[in-house]
Amino acid sequence: MNISNYIESGIIERYLLGLTSPEQEEELLQLRRIYPLLDLEVTAAELRIEDKLMEEGTMPPAVLKEAILQQIRPDKEWDNRSWTGYNSHEHTNTHHTYIPIEPFWNRRISVSMWWRCAFIAMTVLTMSLAASTWHFYHRADMLEDILIRLKVPTIDHPAPNAR
Repeated sequence: MNISNYIESGIIERYLLGLTSPEQEEELLQLRRIYPLLDLEVTAAELRIEDKLMEEGTMPPAVLKEAILQQIRPDKEWDNRSWTGYNSHEHTNTHHTYIPIEPFWNRRISVSMWWRCAFIAMTVLTMSLAASTWHFYHRADMLEDILIRLKVPTIDHPAPNAR
């Protein structure tokens, strides 16, 4: 098979644009495994198509960015010159309570007093349940030993020297 004729036939560009049949796709994939030059040509064609699209592409209208940002956060006046992202100091929401987390080496987390009380209560409850479980386990073990002793009759053994 002449690879240069196959490359010049335009099958690679049709494949990249999704215009090939399943049989043609399968044939191209098999030939890519056999011929490394074909694989390089597919990569080069991808870059050529991408460059062409970037050259001929048009920028969206400037109002589109503002409309999208207003849909995301309608209570904020967006700056059209640059968008640096979300700044937590400028955007404080009074309707929700957030736990501020510092993502750097300090790793300090401030938590509400109610959550602290709930954590302490859960800890005390867990410890008391563990202690009562331990107590009742040993009590059941002791009662089982007593029950076994009451059920098993004692055998009177004669004294060793008594005849």
